[in-house]
Formats: sequence, C-alpha cells, structure tokens
Amino acid sequence: MRARARLLTVAVPLAIATGACFGALADDGGKGDHGQMRQDEQLVLKKKIDVGGIGLGAFDISFVDPKIELYVLSDRTNASVDFVDSEEAEFIKRVGAVCPAGNPAPHFCFQGVVLVNNVANNNLSGPDGVVIVDHKEVWAGDGDSRVKVIDLATGQFVTTIDTGGQFRVDEMAYDSRDHILAAANNADTPPFITLFDTNMKTILGKLVFDTKAGDAGVDAQNGIEQPQWSPQTGLFYVSVPQVGPDATVGGVSVIDPSTMKVTHTFLVSNCSPAGLALGPRHQALLGCSASFGTSPNVLTQSVIIDITSTSSDLDGAVVASVPIGGNDEVWFDKGTRHYFLAARANEDNTGKVIPILGSIDAGINKLDPSVPTSTTAHSVAADENSHNVFVPIGFVPPGSPAGTDATNPCPKNGCIAVYRARSEHSDDEMSRR
Repeated sequence: MRARARLLTVAVPLAIATGACFGALADDGGKGDHGQMRQDEQLVLKKKIDVGGIGLGAFDISFVDPKIELYVLSDRTNASVDFVDSEEAEFIKRVGAVCPAGNPAPHFCFQGVVLVNNVANNNLSGPDGVVIVDHKEVWAGDGDSRVKVIDLATGQFVTTIDTGGQFRVDEMAYDSRDHILAAANNADTPPFITLFDTNMKTILGKLVFDTKAGDAGVDAQNGIEQPQWSPQTGLFYVSVPQVGPDATVGGVSVIDPSTMKVTHTFLVSNCSPAGLALGPRHQALLGCSASFGTSPNVLTQSVIIDITSTSSDLDGAVVASVPIGGNDEVWFDKGTRHYFLAARANEDNTGKVIPILGSIDAGINKLDPSVPTSTTAHSVAADENSHNVFVPIGFVPPGSPAGTDATNPCPKNGCIAVYRARSEHSDDEMSRR
C-alpha cells in the first residue's frame, strides 16, 4: 500500500460517474492421464468491493501491478477505469466519463455500454483491454478503436491513439524491455495487432491476422484474444480462437517485436483459446473458451503448452490438460504459483454451465479446489504479494427470472469479489517449484 500511496497521492479523477469443484484433472504429462484433485490449497471469498456509481454490470479486462499495489478494471457500466488498492482491497476512485454525442476530440472519455437496437454491442462498448505501463500509466482500449492513456500521478488522460479499426481495442500486453505495447483489435475483420512505442506514444506497426501477402500468415477466422509478453524469450504470444476453417482448431501465435512478424503458431484442438497466461518452465496456460461434443460426452478443458516447442503438429506443444473451460481472462500468480481462470461458461459433461473461478497448481499442472462465481465473471487478476485474487461480478438485471445466475455473490449491485489464495506449501517448497 505504501508504494502505491506515494505514487497516487496527488491523483485526481477526471470524473466520478453516476463451484463447483471438479474431481478429474490431467497429470503433469497431460494428454488425458487423469488423477485426483489436490485439496491442499483453497480459495476463500474474503471481501466484496462496492464500486459505487451506478453499480457494476458490464465490464471487461482487469490488471494488477503488484509493485505499486494497484488493481485496475475496465468498468463499462460507469464508463471508467476503476482503481483499487490491491493490498488492502479497497476502492480508491474511478477515472473516466461517458463520451458525449459525436465523440469529439480529444476523446478523453470512454464509450460505456453502447446499445444497438436496444441491445448492448460488445464490439462498440468500452473500456476494454487495460494494462499498467512502467508503473506510471494506464493504457486502456475503447470501443471507438482508440487507446487512451491515463497518467497515474495526475489521474488525467494524456493522449489517445487511433488504431484505425472499426471496433474496440481489446486485450493488451506490454514489453517492458523494449517499451512496446501490443493491443488486439479482435472484432475487426480480419483482426489485427497494433504495436505501440509507449515512450513516444506512437504506432510502430500493425500485424493483420490474415493470409494475404504482407499479413501475419495466420488465418484467424474468429478474432484474436489475450496476448502476453515473455521476459525470458522477449516475444509476444497471442491467443487465436480459430485457425483456418475448422472450428475445433485454434492456436497461439508468436510475435517477434524486433521484426514485427509472426514467427510460429502453436496449434491446439478442442479449445478455442481465449485467455493466455505465461507460467513457469516456459509453459503457458491457454484458457479455452468453448466446449466440444454432446451430452453426456461434452469435452471442456484448458491446456498448457511448452512455448519453446518447435512442433508444428496439432497439439504437439501441449504438455497438460485440465477440465475447466468457458474462459475469458486467465492469470498466473507468481506468489502462489497458481493459474487462475475466469471460467464463467464452464460446462460439465452434460453441457450444464457451472461458472467457477478455477485454480491450477502450476508446479504440477493439476487442478486445485475451485469456487463458484457468476455467469458474468469473465475477468481475473491477482496480486502476488497480498495473495488477493480479484474477480469482478456483474449484477443480475432487474426483472430477471428467479434463479438467474444462482451462484452470483453480489446480485443486486455487482461488485469486485476478492478471493484469498491460501496455500499450505512452505515458502521453500514454493521456491523449488
């Protein structure tokens, strides 16, 4: 809290707007060798943070910077980025306001929830992706295809950058070594990645995920999703839900920021990758978003791949699979050495949706006890020092039938649910993993 407090002491907001547990899991070798669930680590609901404003209904990506003890959330309901102390789990403020009619320059605002024919349009709404850059700035994507930069010291917008797309700028990843940010326009056809120089706040280049000459050479037929940057390899990785015409084949594309080219794509089956988190031993969790097959043999999984693999075979890089799916954002927590999965559309073998916050022990790639959440809970981020795991929850719309979103922990106004990751492993054992 102290480091964050020093950084944000003078920050002023621009505007304050009005389980289930599963018993089957994959062995470290993966590929369908299942064992029994570990019971040594637990997730406990610690707190429900009220964000104020008009409640929390629609939101998108979240991010934690543990060095400054700050959690940020893209809050579409209030057209803002919400700031939370990630050590104390206390709401601090929000920055943003709904863009006025016509969205005039300088665009220091967010689109909020955009309705088309009285239905919320996800591709035009915002804010969307969000990341903290160099512990000094928040970069947030919006539904007007712009990235909007907020100075943490002043709490004010400093610039906006147009990516030239038609729809929202979604998830992002930051290369802190080269000061390059990668942001995905996932809803454009074809989708594309924009690479930014975060010092100069300019666009370095774009990668269009198509197979035409000069494009990335990846036939992304259902958008692109969560990117990550690895300090070990110096490369970006981005989830591609569908590669080519077969809906059961997805992948992870590797981007070299020095050449701004895709160098390889790992292909995976029966996954539809959405979330992506880099873990230990050059491995990455792919949070699969879809299930495959029919009752009573519905296949729901997420997979872990070796990002140093040179295999071009389907599933050639897969080292483990775990029976949790229906994910959007996923996160690797260095403090507890666990992956956390926002599995709002998780299905059992009959196709019944059982929304959970999933927990995978990254030391052995096995499932730990998970907790029920909400069908709205598609975002997750964790503080490696406080062991707080943040899961935003949307309110149940007024007038919904009884029993709607039955496991929602805060159905009236929505909240940011804070789970405590408890581990019985000693510090020595955790370090050995």
